Amino acid sequence: MNLLNCLPLLAMCVCPLAAAQSTVRVDLNGSIQAGTCTAAAVSKTIPAVGANVFPQVAGNTGSAPASYTDFEIALTGCSGVTGATFQMGAVADASTQANVFRNKATNGAPFTGYWIKEGTGRCTAGATVAPGASITKNFTTATYQLYLCAQYVKIAGGLVTMGPLSTNFTVTITYR
Repeated sequence: MNLLNCLPLLAMCVCPLAAAQSTVRVDLNGSIQAGTCTAAAVSKTIPAVGANVFPQVAGNTGSAPASYTDFEIALTGCSGVTGATFQMGAVADASTQANVFRNKATNGAPFTGYWIKEGTGRCTAGATVAPGASITKNFTTATYQLYLCAQYVKIAGGLVTMGPLSTNFTVTITYR
């Protein structure tokens, strides 16, 4: 049978034509991020002490208890937060003694730095906070205070003589 013989039969058949179709893929992506808080900058003046309160031996280290100063990093307006990690500066903020923040003052008192600890009340109970270290805290409140304490410290290598002390570092706060 050839195709020409079939044409009359096809003409008599009424078949509906199929509608044209397309398909499309939908991909939706996203995430829920942790909420945030507002953090305020910290500026504290630590009391002056005499060079004579530090060990008078070049190789020794020691702190100046009269310089203890409490401070806090205050978070407010927290929403959707279950805690935070505070990264305390960077390793580059350290003195030659790794757990001491270096004295960055121009013509600063030699062989000095800042020792920072967690806690309040003369810094007697908290852990030392080394430059670049992270502190992780859990909280679900609208406000939170990370309590810290600082004091002057002598690092090994020489004797402390008069001069200014100052340091600064950035605290990076990551919320979860």
